[in-house]
Amino acid sequence: MEMILSELTKQVIASLVNIASNEIGKVLCVRNEIIKLSRKLESMTAIIKDTEQTVVQNETTRDWLKRSREIIYEAENIIDRCRIEKERLKTSQPQECNPSSAFKCCRDVSIDCIIASDVHELNQKLGIIYEEGQRFHTNPVMADQTRLDLDIAPYLEPDIVGREVEKNCESLIGLLNREDIPSHPNRPLLAIIGTVGVGKTTLARKLYHKTETMFEIRVWVHVSKDLRHMTMWSGERFSKGETAGQQAQLLTWLQSNKFLLVIDDVWGENVWDGLLEIQAQHGSTGSRVIITTRNERVARRMGAVHLHHVRGLNEDDGWWLLRTRAFLDESNGNMQDIGRRIVQKCNGLPMAIRRIGCLLREVDPKGDDWERIYSSDFCGLSSTIKNAINMSYLELPYYLKRCFLYCSLYPEGSVIDRQRITQQWIAEGFIVAQKNTIHRPYTAVEEEAEKCYEELLGRGLLLPENETYGAERSKMPHLFRSFALSQSHDEHFTGNPQDIGDVLRPCRLSITTGGVEVNINSIKKLKSLRTIILCGSPLNDRIFGDIFQKFTHLRVLDLGGTQIECVARSLGSMTHLRYLSFANTQVREIPSAIENLRMLQFLILKNCTRLNSLPESLGHLTNLRTLDISGAGLNQVKFRFSRIKELNCLQGFLVSSDGTENRNGWTFQELGSLYKLTSLKILRLERTITVEDARQSALEEKRHLKELELCCSIDYATTEISRAAKIKDVFEALKPGPSIVSVKLENYYGHGFPSWLAPLHLQELKKLTLDGCLHCQHFPSLGQMKNLKFLAINGSNLSTHIGPEIRGTPDYGVAFPKLEQLVISKMSNLESWWGLEETDMPSLKNFRIFGCPKLGSLPRWLKHCAALRSLHIDGADSLEAIENIPTLKELKVSDSKQLKMILNLGKLEDLEVVECLLLNVVQDVPSLHTVHLYERNSTELPQWLQPEKPFMFRRLEIVGPEELLDSCSSAAAPYWPVIQNADHVYANLPDGSYYFSYAKSSSCFHRSARNLARPSFPSSSSFSVPIVPKAEAVVLTDEIRNSSEQTGQSSSQSLMRILFTVLLFVAAHIFSLSSEY
Repeated sequence: MEMILSELTKQVIASLVNIASNEIGKVLCVRNEIIKLSRKLESMTAIIKDTEQTVVQNETTRDWLKRSREIIYEAENIIDRCRIEKERLKTSQPQECNPSSAFKCCRDVSIDCIIASDVHELNQKLGIIYEEGQRFHTNPVMADQTRLDLDIAPYLEPDIVGREVEKNCESLIGLLNREDIPSHPNRPLLAIIGTVGVGKTTLARKLYHKTETMFEIRVWVHVSKDLRHMTMWSGERFSKGETAGQQAQLLTWLQSNKFLLVIDDVWGENVWDGLLEIQAQHGSTGSRVIITTRNERVARRMGAVHLHHVRGLNEDDGWWLLRTRAFLDESNGNMQDIGRRIVQKCNGLPMAIRRIGCLLREVDPKGDDWERIYSSDFCGLSSTIKNAINMSYLELPYYLKRCFLYCSLYPEGSVIDRQRITQQWIAEGFIVAQKNTIHRPYTAVEEEAEKCYEELLGRGLLLPENETYGAERSKMPHLFRSFALSQSHDEHFTGNPQDIGDVLRPCRLSITTGGVEVNINSIKKLKSLRTIILCGSPLNDRIFGDIFQKFTHLRVLDLGGTQIECVARSLGSMTHLRYLSFANTQVREIPSAIENLRMLQFLILKNCTRLNSLPESLGHLTNLRTLDISGAGLNQVKFRFSRIKELNCLQGFLVSSDGTENRNGWTFQELGSLYKLTSLKILRLERTITVEDARQSALEEKRHLKELELCCSIDYATTEISRAAKIKDVFEALKPGPSIVSVKLENYYGHGFPSWLAPLHLQELKKLTLDGCLHCQHFPSLGQMKNLKFLAINGSNLSTHIGPEIRGTPDYGVAFPKLEQLVISKMSNLESWWGLEETDMPSLKNFRIFGCPKLGSLPRWLKHCAALRSLHIDGADSLEAIENIPTLKELKVSDSKQLKMILNLGKLEDLEVVECLLLNVVQDVPSLHTVHLYERNSTELPQWLQPEKPFMFRRLEIVGPEELLDSCSSAAAPYWPVIQNADHVYANLPDGSYYFSYAKSSSCFHRSARNLARPSFPSSSSFSVPIVPKAEAVVLTDEIRNSSEQTGQSSSQSLMRILFTVLLFVAAHIFSLSSEY
């Protein structure tokens, strides 16, 4: 865990110095001991740093680092206890002289003595650790913290795979040729961005070679990380040396020439700024610069005018590469399933697929051997993979390393929620907020955590789960998670605690498997746990009570999705806790002892449907930053917000039904004192008594408020004009400030939107959701919102048309200039959308239409949306045609009863059709290469898949009943003309189970046991390859074709099918003899 412990030590020292200089140090009589502690830690920092960087760490040094880490965490616990005591003293009231106050005084003295004693004891431990460290600190062999700089020449690889590489290359060549390409004062710079091993250099090499005739000179450059050495290639010329000399050489090559300069593997903008940028100024007009980098931020800081993101290989191309590298014959179709799973585990990274493919050469092409490789840790199998990832890891700053490693606690393949993970980082102390200065306004620690999350996404270490709705959810690719677990194995453990053993002493634990008693007994010995994440673990309430009592130093306790129902009073003993989640559980009550959790920052009670009340003592949590009670079944809340001044995220503020003492909610006045709010969700607004009550919320004065949700109850639908007018006035009174970036109105039943939902007031708005606004017939001028990126309109039943009013009169004549995501759903009366102009929505990438049964045609303005790539349509029952959208690449259409035609989509590559029974024409789609067909109840392939000029698909996926799939599963089957023109065919049953697959290159069918057992299964399959273990078979279509040419053999073939499983070789011989006749 390179440089993490030494940096953490510095952070702890700073906190200790702060405690020592603070008044609490005097009160607790521990100032001198804390000063000693901080000085000893300061002396140890150099030893820790050197030991972390040592090339070979023996058992002694590793054990020393573990014990040092425990000392650091103990010091953090003492810092915590001092802060807790400070909070307690701050909130305690002066007591009268009586036996009770005397007892309290004695207790306070006892606490002070215990803290002082613990600091003294820690100093003694530290002295021993320090002396041990000094003994082996002499002449440490240091690891090179800079990466090993490999000079990667611009030579093409022999196994470049994937049509995407060729297509991306042509696209970038077109960009290089453009004369109107945006340019900075120097030469236009284009960036190829992607995570480790994804193929950035491969694409750059392809470009380098394909542009030979476009430029007078092409130069390929690699600069060492420390900027001291530079390597250059240009044609047959090669030069390597110190950077200063190489700069002069580069200048002579570029001077007055139209050049292409490729700078490979850029790690920082200093490669360009003041270095190669100077040389690039001396070329002639038309010169271009291309860089490859793993970090999008670096490209932006270098002033790149175009960012090209390289994606991983699709499954088909990945399987081809794996098979090629493993020297696997295509006739081994029985290896395809496990092979494709290996490709998925490699996350489509060519570098990883190549390495694993080479390893597979060493084992037999058998299912068990490949399964063993698949089940292995790929980073452990290949040092090449691990070293490549390590290069990216070493580049991360200290705090980002900790955030990255923490993500590995989430189970393999699980979704990581942005808010959840960033809150846990904060609770663990990974994130430090920037200090306020005159030039830098208030920045919440949550904003710093968000930046860390975005940086991990930007570096490709986390992958967005669904880019349509932003990156609120992500996944950690297997390779990176595997690497992170290996880097943090001393601190993190995930799985069954029974596997921890006696040596490991993890500080963070994610329990994913194991029985009830095994779990708790296995973790009792772990005294230094700071995080416990229970991923739906079946522990009972008694076990949870034991956890509360035994692990009092926990910072993070995530019980979301578990079976807990009763929360024990012992919860109050977890005084160091910062993050506590009972989300999606059946908890019925929160004990009043929660007031003892004075350090608690995040309390998540989302979707606790059986939770009826919250205790009054919750209002004593003065450090609480987030309270999420949305979806909870609350009907009684006893606490108030007056003391929770740090609260910045409040999800589920319940409006009181009578505005006074009724405790089924709060008055708006409670919001008045929460000036640090950045995110607010208000529920049951229909309860509001008067408009004056709503004004007491003072939302417009909350200058930090960024996200606002205003919700009425879903079951409160009224058409009474008086009530509709009242709710409109209430929403008018809840006008937010101009700094708002996200607004959601839910189940709003006013006639007309509030006046503040307008471009003049919401100038910073980026995300707008109008959900269930049933009685609003006309929309505000949303097209004038300059920064709007996401717009969702759901459930507006009165609107039959969306017209020019939504466009408004935008500046510069462009409506929705930054809109990227558009969702229209549950608009049962919507018939059309018109009124936009050709220049509008220039940034629209994704358009979703769900549940609009009367929509007769797509908006005409769609054909002018130059950035539109993805269109999803579901339940558009009146829509008859999808046509003339020239930039569209992905189309998903489902349950659209009247859809008949898909026409003239020149760039369409991926088509998914689900239950569109009348669709019979799909034409003028020259780029179409992937089709997903779902026919759950049909026994026939649709007519559009059988045109006179057949489609030539790369991939065809069919989901349907057995009768349909049987008609596709052999060369003698009725739909063989469709199947034979696809490179790969995959057939599954409606329940998702595998049925058969086909590979054109090898003419192989690969069948499931269920497919083989069907009576309609072609008899000729019996004469192919033997049935493999797990009852799967490979069928050669050439043999099927030869067999189908024979006549009058049905009875003999039936007999051979019976004999096949008993006398395979005899049957094969008989078949070969029959073929000769």
